[in-house]
Amino acid sequence: MIPPNQSHSDTNIADALPDRIRLDRRYDVNLLKHDVDTIVSSLAQPSYFYYSPIPLASEVKVPSEHDWTAEPMLQGCHYLQEVFSGFETEITSIRLMRLEAGAEIKEHSDPTLDAVHREVVRLTLPVFSDDMVTFLLNGTEVPMKPGELWYMKLSERHSVHNNSPNERINMSIDVTWNDWVAQWLASCA
Repeated sequence: MIPPNQSHSDTNIADALPDRIRLDRRYDVNLLKHDVDTIVSSLAQPSYFYYSPIPLASEVKVPSEHDWTAEPMLQGCHYLQEVFSGFETEITSIRLMRLEAGAEIKEHSDPTLDAVHREVVRLTLPVFSDDMVTFLLNGTEVPMKPGELWYMKLSERHSVHNNSPNERINMSIDVTWNDWVAQWLASCA
């Protein structure tokens, strides 16, 4: 049964999506790294052990109209502000996901972070990563590169292995499911 606020085509789109999609947006890696370096260097405790999510913003109702300069973690990060302003849906959360060199995130699932539920969809934007970082989804590698934006069905099993001597930093952008998101994902699938 289709919920009253869902169209039949919306339901078909969500159910038909593959477990991974490289989206049609590419971002300038040098500008991303500059802004993320600005954020990381501003942290009161820049060091961490193993894994560290850093919240940047949340509950952004209309990204193109949002006052990004009011977000303390995004002060001076003009490129990231431009990137986030381009989303035509509510952004519920933006975080940097730092993973220490040599660390791994064991296989798990995030039951509510994909299109199947038609609520919140997580998008992943690698910033600092290299060929020695492996993201596995359903037992196969997702070949994410810095500057690429990805959708993955994170309710399915996934893990991360940072075999690099360098820290890996991805950005997670959680957005609210709407017609714009549905059509965007479908057009890139």
